[in-house]
Amino acid sequence: MGPDLYRVRSSPRFPRILVADNNASNVDSLIRTFGDRRLDFDYDVCTTHDRAVVKLFRSPPPYQVVISSVRLAETEDFFLLKHNRFLQPFVPFVITSGASDIGSSRQALEEGAFDCILTPLEHEQTVSSIRLALWHNKLNALVASRDKALERYRQHIDDYPGNRMGEAFHAILTSIEQLISAHERTIDRIETSIKCFADLAKNVEEQVREQALRRLHTFRT
Repeated sequence: MGPDLYRVRSSPRFPRILVADNNASNVDSLIRTFGDRRLDFDYDVCTTHDRAVVKLFRSPPPYQVVISSVRLAETEDFFLLKHNRFLQPFVPFVITSGASDIGSSRQALEEGAFDCILTPLEHEQTVSSIRLALWHNKLNALVASRDKALERYRQHIDDYPGNRMGEAFHAILTSIEQLISAHERTIDRIETSIKCFADLAKNVEEQVREQALRRLHTFRT
């Protein structure tokens, strides 16, 4: 395979996917999947483990999904997988696996890979796995967005450059406190909903991983 491939278009409107694979057939199958009229992605392709790690370091905004062959994923004790979880803890890491990689694939799932796609890649399964991974990423982003917003608010208030005891500042704080008190029940319901979303994300991840493990078992037998 030639040098690493990069999608020409780059738009914040489209999900970004990193493909780490040195198998030309797998990469071609994935690119054909990305070209499906039902899917619209931006993607980067890295053919070596080291270049994939570099892309994770140098590519803001973060990828929404990482797809890696299990052979690249397991390099240096699954460093790419662990590195992704450290930098982008809510980004699903999907592995592709052949019949000779069953043991490594099982270990990758145990290390935290989100899903496993069997090779040679079957189009519908690949589309389904990518769609589910993107959905899972978006759900996690929604859950995390509230905490990030509150943290940004607290930091902004702490950075207030004027007199914190000033009348105007106190008036604003009083207004905010009254607003929060007035909507306390709504906030409690939102908290409950967010917890339900978080639980759903966790349950989906567990179910997807269990299904991947069953596919590997069937594949081996």
